[in-house]
Amino acid sequence: MPGTVAENMRFLSGRVDEAALCFFEARACLEYDEKDISPDLAGLPLRCHVHLPVDLPWPSGTGATARVQAEAAADLALAVCARAACLSPGLAVLHPPEGSAARKRALLRAFAARWQARSSVPLLLENVDSSDVLELGKNFLSDHGLGLCLDVGHLLGYAQNRLLDSGLPETAALVHWSAPGRRDEHLPLTKFTAPQRRTAAAIMARLPRAAVHLAEIFHWPGVAASLPVLAALARTADAQT
Repeated sequence: MPGTVAENMRFLSGRVDEAALCFFEARACLEYDEKDISPDLAGLPLRCHVHLPVDLPWPSGTGATARVQAEAAADLALAVCARAACLSPGLAVLHPPEGSAARKRALLRAFAARWQARSSVPLLLENVDSSDVLELGKNFLSDHGLGLCLDVGHLLGYAQNRLLDSGLPETAALVHWSAPGRRDEHLPLTKFTAPQRRTAAAIMARLPRAAVHLAEIFHWPGVAASLPVLAALARTADAQT
């Protein structure tokens, strides 16, 4: 809802167990002060995690210079995440950069090494339109200490069937739920088509018990309408296992 991070967290407290801090714009989020994120929020019965900026300055080239620039992008992401340090976020979500799979692997290796040298917050890669994460290689995530944020709306909307057919969903630490609509509209789960709901139910049955489930819908009425659908999917999955 319109308002500060603090106002939104107070609204969500008692309604959900965990909130995503959508720090999508790096420079704007660096300007947050105690009016936006106040230390007293740590006393709320509400866990949180951070979605890192989608406008990070990824380098255009490769090689040693690109590695240094990827490390600079990580430093910027770390500075943004630090704005929420008083809330002890449990996870951080990163969109992979664009380009070839080889370029993504090189940049993400440098980014992850820098992040892990300076932060203990687990770093997750999210499947997006330009990357199903699987393209990075079967063991890329585990080899570099990274986890998976599985976006079900993206998987459905972009027809990421290779990801669906892989073993990666079983490793997801965080799951984004939305109905895709036209590819990526982040609609309430009540907008699932019948085939989409069947696929969503099959995915739910495969997910780790400890995964965090986020209704990634950017208005409260849509979230409220989606939570019963998410609960029903979970009940169905429980009945199958």
